[in-house]
Amino acid sequence: MVAIIPASEVAKPTAELPLRYGLFQAAIGPLDFPDLHMRGGGLWYANAMCEGGQGYEINCIDALDTKVFSDEGMNIVTAIPFMVFSAYECLPTQGIEWAENMARQKFRSVEQAVVESIFSSGAFAQAPSLANNPAVVEPALAGATELVDIISTLETALYCTSQYGPAGVIHAPIEVINRMKTEHLIEFSNGRWRTPMGTVVSAGCYSALDPDGVEPAAGTFWIYITGQTAVWRTAWGEEEVIPVQGAWNRTTNEYRGVVEREYALTFECAIYAAPVTLWTETP
Repeated sequence: MVAIIPASEVAKPTAELPLRYGLFQAAIGPLDFPDLHMRGGGLWYANAMCEGGQGYEINCIDALDTKVFSDEGMNIVTAIPFMVFSAYECLPTQGIEWAENMARQKFRSVEQAVVESIFSSGAFAQAPSLANNPAVVEPALAGATELVDIISTLETALYCTSQYGPAGVIHAPIEVINRMKTEHLIEFSNGRWRTPMGTVVSAGCYSALDPDGVEPAAGTFWIYITGQTAVWRTAWGEEEVIPVQGAWNRTTNEYRGVVEREYALTFECAIYAAPVTLWTETP
């Protein structure tokens, strides 16, 4: 028991909320939206770092060969925005400022998990996404079932078939990255998990759905590889902290509100996917 009641309130021990490893650490960004229009209308940029490389034999001047040019042009990268929000409530005696501070703290804790889930599943009209994306290509695995062989197949597709030069990103659920680390397929370098090829591994609350958006059998997880992934969002301090309709609940005498922030995600060049089976469901 205690000698004095009630207990005394203290400040939360962590002055800055530490985020676990995930999409926000693996991707470029998160970047602030450059203007207000992008928060509602999305964004686009041109990318030329994909395919189109050719070789040519050096010939004598009187026997010049004909160069065969690729028709590959600029890759226009687009992103449709979506919103992430979380609700909060408090007693009127705690004050609105206290409630809003707690609401922002809660939001910062949950937003990465929500973004990972939406980006991986394509929910709420988010595009581009991993699952539910007609651009996804499934490279032939030639009977490969080992995780190392599947990762090698995905990297070969991105770097050799699509000729993507920068380090790409493997998007995987938590179960898969833990297995990759256990099998010594990745190392931690400069704040990111990477394969020997330098591919960044992003892991978190990914849906693990197949390219058609279907949940696989127990123990099977779909992983994806893309070009560089970038995250844009509403600048911190410009997020909305607002009361909802009927903010005062007269029955419980509580004040309710919502914190919301717009997001958009992009990836370059191409997207490939393959299933990984880590275990099978026991009968």
